[in-house]
Amino acid sequence: MPELPEVETIVRGLRKKLTGWEFSRSEIRMARCLRGDPDKFCESLRGRKILGLARRGKNIIFHLSGGAGLIVHLRMTGQLHLVQARTPPGAHTHALFSFRNHPDQLCFNDTRKFGRIGLEKMGAGGELASLSRLGPEPLEISGREFVRRIQAKKRLIKPLLLDQNFLAGVGNIYADESLHRARIHPRRNSAELSGEELRRLYRALKRILQAAILAGGTSVRSYVDSAGSRGGYQNFLHVYQREGEPCRNCGGTLVRERVGGRSTFFCPRCQPGQPIKERARK
Repeated sequence: MPELPEVETIVRGLRKKLTGWEFSRSEIRMARCLRGDPDKFCESLRGRKILGLARRGKNIIFHLSGGAGLIVHLRMTGQLHLVQARTPPGAHTHALFSFRNHPDQLCFNDTRKFGRIGLEKMGAGGELASLSRLGPEPLEISGREFVRRIQAKKRLIKPLLLDQNFLAGVGNIYADESLHRARIHPRRNSAELSGEELRRLYRALKRILQAAILAGGTSVRSYVDSAGSRGGYQNFLHVYQREGEPCRNCGGTLVRERVGGRSTFFCPRCQPGQPIKERARK
C-alpha cells in the first residue's frame, strides 16, 4: 500500500502539472471505486479548476474551485498516472479525467479494486469531514507530543503506529523500518516504553520518512509515481521483506511474525522483547 512518502511523491508530481487545470470530462468505469453516484460526480466535477493539491495521511486531496475537495485513497494497489489523452485505458483503469485545453488525461488504475475516490464540500478551514478523525502528521508533530501520546496508550507499539486515527500516514514498511532503527521490538507495550526510547523512535521515523520522500518512495510491489516511475527507497530497506537475511547492523537473522494481524519484519537481536537493561538482570 502506498504510504506517506509514496503519496507525498505523487502529490508533488501532480501539483507541478495540474495546478490551474480545469476538468472538462470525467469517466467512471467501475462504480465501486466511487463514493457517490457516478453521473452526479462527473457533472459536479466538470468546469472546476484545480487550485492545489495536498496530502493528508495517505489521502490525495485536490483543492477545487467552488469550495470542493476531490479525495483519492489508493489503498493497496491504486495508481494515479498522467498519460496522453489518446492512450487507451487499461484493464484496471477505473476512472479517467480529461482537462480543458490540455492533451493529457489523469488515469486512476487499481488492480485490487480497493482504492476509493470521493468529492465533498470543503469546511470553513479547508478541512474535509471524511478526514476529520485522522491523527497528526508524523512530520509535523513535536517530539514532546509524540512521546506523550504514545505513553498515554496501552497498546502494542507496532499496531499503534499503524492506527491512522492515532498517527496519519505510517504503514507497514516505515513502521518496521523505524522500529528497527530505534531498536524497539514491535510487540513492546507503548505505555512501558521509556522517554529515551520514544525520542529515538521519533527521530528514526522522521528521518526515514524524509529519506523515503527524497528517494521517490518505496517500490516493493506495484507503486509508481504520477509519471509511472518506480521509487528508490527499496534499495535502503533494513528489515522490510528481508526475512531470513542477515541484519545489516548486527549480522543476526531477520524474522517475520504476525503482529496485530500484519506481517512484521524485525531483528530479534537488535530489537529485544524486553529493554536490554532488564534482560541483563535476569
